[in-house]
Amino acid sequence: MDKKNVRSPEIDELSEQVGEFIRYWGFKKIHGKIWLQIYLAEEPLDAAGLIARLGISKALVSMSINDLLSYRVILPKGKSARGTQLYTANPDLMEAVLGVLRARERKMLSRIQASYTLVKKSSVEGKKVFGVDPGKVGQLGELIGAAEDVLDAFLDFKQVDMSVWARFLGGPAATSKTT
Repeated sequence: MDKKNVRSPEIDELSEQVGEFIRYWGFKKIHGKIWLQIYLAEEPLDAAGLIARLGISKALVSMSINDLLSYRVILPKGKSARGTQLYTANPDLMEAVLGVLRARERKMLSRIQASYTLVKKSSVEGKKVFGVDPGKVGQLGELIGAAEDVLDAFLDFKQVDMSVWARFLGGPAATSKTT
């Protein structure tokens, strides 16, 4: 029996829960399920192994793998004996998390900022016509700026005590800040 293709009810349930968590953060549930299978696997998995483990279609696996590769959450890991592409989870979980934040949240905040700028540039009279409080527009700008600052600080993880991240991500705890 091929261990790569054996399904476990316990792993299936964990996969469901991780999928729900990932869906909560704006991804598709299948992204979390595929990532978990690849992450927990003793050896790199190919699409056929994921199809067997998750009972999903080849098309869904293919699209989802492409998404996960684009965020560098999973990485290509050579070819199998049959010549199929193998995948492994990015061993640097911090890189993966920060990469997603850079790719998604940074773009999202940029779009919000651009839309906000258009509203801010409109005249006070124009805002009043639509029942918009100009003072609240200013406050919203401050909130958007604060969100950008928080994201920038988070993304600059070099200033963060890496032992905190190590504990959070389950890795060995570092004892000093990186510089």
